[in-house]
Amino acid sequence: MELENEIHYMNRPLGQAFMSLSRGKKDRISGFARRVCELHTKMEISIEAAWHKCLEEFRSQWPIHREEWDLLYCIGEVLGKTDRENQSSFLSLMREKFAVREKAAEEDRTKKDKLYKNLGVLGGLAVVLVLI
Repeated sequence: MELENEIHYMNRPLGQAFMSLSRGKKDRISGFARRVCELHTKMEISIEAAWHKCLEEFRSQWPIHREEWDLLYCIGEVLGKTDRENQSSFLSLMREKFAVREKAAEEDRTKKDKLYKNLGVLGGLAVVLVLI
């Protein structure tokens, strides 16, 4: 969302958009954006290569499923290769895909939450029956 705003509404070039995202915050996203910007400017590699290299570096820090990694790799393949409008619409599409994945994860969490509650109650009953 923020990257889309930086590109589309602020009319910043991609490198500056990543630099802007990395300022002032100390979260994982800003660290990722900072690293992409560093690789792009200091090592003089493309945004796509910097994006993919950063994904590999941050892979152990982000506990997400394979489908989300695939979506993140897709984003890197498009950044910097099209005009602002197409990048913005692509990022919007990716945001929608992530929203679908988020909803599925929430449903999965709800199912597992019920399962673990029931297992806890049944386990407690089993312990009580064993002790009696």
